[in-house]
Amino acid sequence: MVEVTCRKIKKSQFYTCLNLPLPERILELTRIIDQSSPNKELQVLFPQLISNIFSPSLHNGWNLRQITIEGNRYEYEVLLSFLEPQGPIFRLCYKLLSDSHLKYNLPLNLLPLDLQMTLDRGRCPQFYADMLTMDSQSLNVVSLALNPFDYYIVNFALHLINNNQTKSSWENWNSVYFALACDYLMHFLPSDPNVAVLPHIPHYTGKVPIAAPLQTANRPLCSPSLLLIPDLSGISNQHTSQSQSRNEVWRSETVLQIFIDLWMSVEHFGNGSIEMYQRNYTVATSSAERVRIVRVLVKHIHSFSAKYHTDLAVRSSALRKYARQIMCSRAYHYVKHLVMTWPLDASFRLVMELWLSLIQPWRYTDNSITQDRFPSTQRNQEEGNSGTLDPSFTQFIAENFPSYTCIFQLVLPRFTRLDLSAYKNAVMLFRLGKVFSQLHLVPILSNLEKAVTENTSGWQSPDTSYNSSNVEQSYSYNGVALHKWVAIAKQAISELNVPTTFEYEPIWSENRKPEMLEFVKRILSSKHIADKNLENYIEKLNENNKGLWNSIKQFLMMGNTEEETTLLEEYKKVPHYLTNCINYFTNIFGLNENLLLPLETEILDSSDHSSFANSNNFTLSIARKLRNKPTKIQYMGDPDLMPIMSYENTILVRIFYQISSRLNEIYGEEFSRLWRKNDFWGYISREILQEPTTIHTYVKDATYHQSVINRELPARLSLRRLGSHVFVVWISLGYILFKMFSYSGIFYIFFIIMMWLMYVLSRATLKMLRRY
Repeated sequence: MVEVTCRKIKKSQFYTCLNLPLPERILELTRIIDQSSPNKELQVLFPQLISNIFSPSLHNGWNLRQITIEGNRYEYEVLLSFLEPQGPIFRLCYKLLSDSHLKYNLPLNLLPLDLQMTLDRGRCPQFYADMLTMDSQSLNVVSLALNPFDYYIVNFALHLINNNQTKSSWENWNSVYFALACDYLMHFLPSDPNVAVLPHIPHYTGKVPIAAPLQTANRPLCSPSLLLIPDLSGISNQHTSQSQSRNEVWRSETVLQIFIDLWMSVEHFGNGSIEMYQRNYTVATSSAERVRIVRVLVKHIHSFSAKYHTDLAVRSSALRKYARQIMCSRAYHYVKHLVMTWPLDASFRLVMELWLSLIQPWRYTDNSITQDRFPSTQRNQEEGNSGTLDPSFTQFIAENFPSYTCIFQLVLPRFTRLDLSAYKNAVMLFRLGKVFSQLHLVPILSNLEKAVTENTSGWQSPDTSYNSSNVEQSYSYNGVALHKWVAIAKQAISELNVPTTFEYEPIWSENRKPEMLEFVKRILSSKHIADKNLENYIEKLNENNKGLWNSIKQFLMMGNTEEETTLLEEYKKVPHYLTNCINYFTNIFGLNENLLLPLETEILDSSDHSSFANSNNFTLSIARKLRNKPTKIQYMGDPDLMPIMSYENTILVRIFYQISSRLNEIYGEEFSRLWRKNDFWGYISREILQEPTTIHTYVKDATYHQSVINRELPARLSLRRLGSHVFVVWISLGYILFKMFSYSGIFYIFFIIMMWLMYVLSRATLKMLRRY
C-alpha cells in the first residue's frame, strides 16, 4: 500500500513539473529521474515526457529549434545539460533498458512517406527487421516497436522534419537542436576508432544479431570482389575474442540509420501507387536549418567511414565501412530533390555546399565537426583542410558517379537565370568551379563517362572486362586503370536513377561543347558588367566625397562608411571571382581559349536562349528590372528595426535600442495603460510614446510561397531619433556654447531636460484644451 502511494506521488510530481517554467521543470525532472527506479510508472511516463519535449505545438514543446545561445543563454545551457548524450534523459533511457522486452510503438504514419512505403513493401534495411509490428488481419506494417533509446532518437530526428518553423530559420543557426545534433553525432559515431561509446551497457540484450546490418535489398554499389561481407555478428568469425556483438554497437547503428533515413527523406509525387499514402500525409519540405544539419551529418559520416581500416573491432569496422555507402545513396536523391525545388535565390548556397561536401570525402578524412558545433573557436579549420583528391578515391567517384555528373547538369542551368555580376551569385559559381577544377577529378569523370557511354562489348560482363588489355590501355588516368570501375559507374547510374526511361546525357561529348562555350561566354559578359559596376560605384563614392558639407560629414564620421567599405570590397571581388570562373570552366569543359573573343554585354540577349536556361520567359529585360533600384518602396516592419540609415550613428542607434527595449520590457503594460487614458497623463504619454501600429512581415510557407503576417505593436518608448547625426551635432554645438559662457555640463543637461519637459507639457496642455 505504501509503495502504491509513493508511485502515485511520483506520478503527480511528474505532471506538476511539466507545467513549471523551463529551468524549474528540468531541475525537477532531473531529480525524479535520478531518484527513481525503473518501475512500471516510469515506463509509462517516458513516452509522455518525450511527447512533451518534441511536441509540435509551440505552447507545449520545449522550443529546441527556437532557443539560441545568443537569445537565451541560460535556457540554452540548461536544455543542453538535460538532453546531452550522458545527461538525465539518456540516463533514463538506460535505466529503462534493464527490461529488454520493453518496447514503445511508433505509428507508421508519423514517418516520412518514402520510409513508410519502404517498410510497408518489405524492402527495408535489416536494421528494422526486429522492429516491425504487423496487423494480424491485413498483415500490413502498422508501427515500429522501439526500445527507449531508439524511441528517443526517432522522435528527436522527426522533430526536425515534422515541424514547420514560423520564425525564420536563418535566425536559428546556434539553436539547441543544432548543438544536440552535433553532440549526438560526435558521441555515438566517434571518428576516432579508439573512442568507445559511453556508458557501457553490457546488460542489454534486446538487439537481435544480424549478418549484414544496414544492407538493403538492393545490391551495394561496389565491385563483385567487395560483395563478400564478413559475418558482423561475431558468430562465425574465427577471432571471436576481437569481435563485438551487435549489442555493443547498436546505439551507433541506430543514430546512423535513423538520421540518414529521416533527415534525408524525399517525397516523390506523380505516382499513382502512392496516392493511398498521400491522403493523410503532410508534405514536409526542407528548411535551411535542415539542409545545414544534413551537411554536418554528411561531413561526419565521411570522417567516420574513413577509419574503418584502423578499427580493430570487427563489428564497428563493418559499420564504418557501410556508413558512407548507405549515406551516399540517400543523399543523392535528397540533394537532387533540393536542386530541383529550391528557390532561385542566394540561399541556394546552402544546398550547393551540401552537395560539394557529399562529393568530396577527401576533405573530411581527419575532420571533426567541432568547427560546426563551435564556430567561434575554429572558424577557419574547414577552409584550411589539407585533404586533397588522389587516385585512391577513384572507387568512391565511380560508386557515386551520378552524384557528380547528373547533379552537375542540374545545377548549371540555375546560373543562367542569375545575375552573375552580383556578389553572392559570383561566389557560388566560384565555389562550383574551384571544386571541379581539382586535380584528377574531371579527368577521372570524363574518362569514366566516355567508357560508360561507348557501346563496347568489354563492359557487358564485369568478370571478363578485367582481362581486356585493350580496354585497360584505352581508359586509364595517371597510371590508374579505370576499366574495373566502369561497371560500377554504370550500375550506379541505373540504380540511383530509378526511372527505367532515364537515359544518361554525357557532359564531355563534342555536341555539348557549343552549350558549354555559350555558358563561359555568359560568365565573360558578366565580368564586363561587374567591371563597369565597380567603376560606377567608385565614381559615386568620389562624387559623394566632394564639397564642403561632405568634407564636414567625413570629419564628423557622419557617413555610413562601414557599409560603403563593405560594398566596395564586394564590388572588387566579383571581377576576380568571375575571372577565375572563366579559367575554371574553360578547363573543366576542355574548351579552346581562343574562342573567347572580346564580347559586349549584348551577348546576354542570345545566351538567354541557351538550352541550359530551359526557359524562354526569363528575358534580359526582367533581369535588368530586377537589378534596377526599386522606387516607391515603403518599409512595413518594426520601425525600431529598420536598417540604420546614412544620417544615423550606428553605435548610438544600437545603444538607444537596447535601452528602449529594456524599458519596454519592464514597463510595457504601464505604457499601454497610460496611452489609453484620457486624462492629463494620457495626453503627456501620447506625446512621449510611439503610437500602437500594425507591422507586416513576409514569411515563406512549406511550399516557399510568400505570405504576409500582421502583428500589432503596442504603445512603446522609442529613442531612435536621438541617434541621428543632426541631433548629435546640435547637442555638441549647444554644449560648446554653454562652455563659452562658463556653464557646467550638469547645468547644460538640466537645461535640456527642462526645455524638453516644457515642450511636452505645453503640447499636451494645448491638445487637452482644444478638445474641451
